[in-house]
Amino acid sequence: MAAGYLTLYMALRGCAAGIEERLIMFHGKKEEDTVASREKRNQFIREQVRPQKKRQVVLWLKRLTVLVASACIFGAIAGGVIIFVENHFSKPEEEVELGRLASSLPETPALSEEPEPTATNGTVEGKEITLSRIDKISQRLAAVGAKLDVSLVGVKAKSGANDWLEGKANSQTVEYGLLVQETTNFYYILTTCNAVQGQGTVTVQLLDDTTVDGAVLGCDTRLNMAIVRMKKSQIEESILAQMAVAQLGNGIGMLEGTNVIAVGCPNGVLRSVVAGRITNDSVRASVTDGEVQLYCTDIPYAEHSNGVVVNIRGTVVGILTTDFTEKTGEMGLSFIKLSGVVPVMELLQKKKSAPHLGIEGTSLSVTVAKAHHLDVGAYVTEVHAGSPAYEGGMRVADVITKVDNTAISSMVDLYQELLKKKSGDTVVYSVSRRSGKKKIRKELRIKLG
Repeated sequence: MAAGYLTLYMALRGCAAGIEERLIMFHGKKEEDTVASREKRNQFIREQVRPQKKRQVVLWLKRLTVLVASACIFGAIAGGVIIFVENHFSKPEEEVELGRLASSLPETPALSEEPEPTATNGTVEGKEITLSRIDKISQRLAAVGAKLDVSLVGVKAKSGANDWLEGKANSQTVEYGLLVQETTNFYYILTTCNAVQGQGTVTVQLLDDTTVDGAVLGCDTRLNMAIVRMKKSQIEESILAQMAVAQLGNGIGMLEGTNVIAVGCPNGVLRSVVAGRITNDSVRASVTDGEVQLYCTDIPYAEHSNGVVVNIRGTVVGILTTDFTEKTGEMGLSFIKLSGVVPVMELLQKKKSAPHLGIEGTSLSVTVAKAHHLDVGAYVTEVHAGSPAYEGGMRVADVITKVDNTAISSMVDLYQELLKKKSGDTVVYSVSRRSGKKKIRKELRIKLG
């Protein structure tokens, strides 16, 4: 019995040892499998996952670089466009907002010592504040014009002269005179043809109402402007010390709504100052051999107005005119841009006159020329009988396209080219002429008058 238990014990022990051996072998194999599996997973990460993440990071970095570069380029372009627009299309330097004008212009004495009303009573007193501010702005605009007094004189014809433009007896009215140039011995004065009335000398009225003589150097009836030369030796030292030449601008860049001040005789009275605004900047009027640009204003019209127009900085930008009311109307005064008359002023100062062609015309834009099957240029609407243009073969409906091989596109261009020539010069004008349904191009050699 004991032997049987011993045998059974030994068998069970052998069995347990075998099972333990198998378990050890199984766990060892499983451990080997786990290590191999981990090694395969690490190899997959090294070969597949990490490179893919790296590629994604590189891709995102590239996208970020492109985005930053695009933002920089767009910012540079936008900044350039803003600067260009501000420099070329913003309101000109003459224009100042009404809200800033009161503080930017020189101070003038107040008209009264009454305090400004408060807005405690509602709309009525609020309106009074607005009107008060407008009144102050008007005073300061007038002050700018008043500063030009040192550059203004009065000019009138000698006693007994006749109105050579209208054939009427001389009314002895005083026209404006503006000091435009100074030399050691002389002042040069811009005035009107009405003031000189075809005489060789005129009377010049100074700041203290004393008078001296002035010599007429020249007159241009197309623009109603003349140049008078005055000797400094005729003027007392105390008055001479107060006089100054006006600052001339070019008038370029003025737009509708620009504040301007008319000085001289805008209402027919010497040394008057009237402020206003430009209401139309696109009017053009034909003059003999050319065209002028006109600016309409809301300054009240007066038949005998004459003088100049200044901006809010006191720079002269135009000359008042009443000769083109069929274009500008008679509701407000108009003026010619100064840059359009400076070449004529320079000729008159040298005792010269502008060469004479003898035509009237209008500018043909590309749209109008295309609609009427014409060339772009200066369209001739009238040829004066006996003029150089008529004698040279130019006729109504001709389109002038070139002057001595210089292409022109408007009457303004034609006039500018004419001012470069001298009386007696022979100039070649290229014209386009309609003959039935055909266009004939000719070159006309014309001797200027």
